[in-house]
Amino acid sequence: MKPRRALFLFHLRVGARLSLRVLAPVLAAVLFLYYILRPEFTLEIARILFIEGSLIESGLIGTALLVGLGRIVAPRLGAGSGGWDRSLPVGRGDRRLSAVFAVLLAEAPLLAVLAALAWFITAPDPALVAPPIGRLVAHLRLAAPHFAGLIVGAAAAGLACLPALATPLMRFLLIIACFLSFSGHAAVIAASAAVLVLSVVSPGRGAVPGKGRGPRSAVPSAVFFPCLSLRAVRGRLVLAYLPAAVALGAAWLFLTNNELAAKTAFSLSLFGLSLGLTGFIGTAAEILAVRRPAWPWSRSLPRSAAARVRDDALLLALLALPLAAGLAILHRPPWEIVYLAGPLAWLAARGAGAMREAGDKPFGVLGQTAVEGTMISMVLALLPWISFLLAAAAPVAFLLARNSERRLKPTRWAPRHHANAGDPLSWSAQ
Repeated sequence: MKPRRALFLFHLRVGARLSLRVLAPVLAAVLFLYYILRPEFTLEIARILFIEGSLIESGLIGTALLVGLGRIVAPRLGAGSGGWDRSLPVGRGDRRLSAVFAVLLAEAPLLAVLAALAWFITAPDPALVAPPIGRLVAHLRLAAPHFAGLIVGAAAAGLACLPALATPLMRFLLIIACFLSFSGHAAVIAASAAVLVLSVVSPGRGAVPGKGRGPRSAVPSAVFFPCLSLRAVRGRLVLAYLPAAVALGAAWLFLTNNELAAKTAFSLSLFGLSLGLTGFIGTAAEILAVRRPAWPWSRSLPRSAAARVRDDALLLALLALPLAAGLAILHRPPWEIVYLAGPLAWLAARGAGAMREAGDKPFGVLGQTAVEGTMISMVLALLPWISFLLAAAAPVAFLLARNSERRLKPTRWAPRHHANAGDPLSWSAQ
């Protein structure tokens, strides 16, 4: 088989796998919201996106949507662009073209949904076009620019998000092409397609392996390892705030729509805040355990197990501090923050320990932390003074986490030493 064809088929298979593993759950969520928000509301949004909205409105919304999809798919497709992919006897343009087709295939479920919405809202008036064949031809003529715009926009957004395959100027031009693809005019869409073709065939700038950077300023040792953890997880920690936001939102709705006694309102607010801390710390610890697992390099440094656990616990606690703003959301007095100190200290230490204990268990770090945190939240709602006992018992949780770190053997044999999501060069990473 020729190298060009082999690389093309490889990218298509990767795109199909990503379509099933990454975007299929998103498609299920979209269909669920379609029935929750009612079809009429969804079609009205589609009508604004494709027909009634101006170029600025449609372009901004469509570009944000397609670039968001590209940010999910493209990094996984271009993970090997700076390594083994460069050793193949295939030109850079062929590699880009294969990656673009893989991006389109991976985004096919959501693109099909958008195309179906465009088809429904562009239906011609039956009174104006009576024959069925004529009505079908008129329908295709009205919907074709939107179909072409979706394909061109998705390809441009995906190519702009591919790592190390485009210069900054090329990325800017591709984003502009994606923006113009929602104009609905054939000439503008053709211009966007021309920009896309030029971006694919242009020599551009590839990744240069081993190219060193200039000297960097020294990072203080006290913040080096927390910064290393933050670099590993990057912006994924933002997702950890979503469960906390759901818990606080539910508590706010209940407190707003019900007349409760002062003691009952205090217990319910404490339950919602503690449950929010549980959701955040459990999710953040799960992300940290996957993206920055306990690896032999860290354990070979002259640092104790207590120091490694301390860094993780402090990082989880500091990142959870913004949730104290939930007191203002729930209209609670500021002094009630003292009741959050115990759950925060305990859950941060237990989350750091779960990262060492529950990595290979079926429910993982999040499952262990969620079960324990939910039970603590219910007890706190009934007996708020338990918070002070948790604060006093936090050193015990820290010692348990330290012992788990000491017992951990990162060199033990296992069929898979890490999750695919923690390997930046894994083609099946989620």
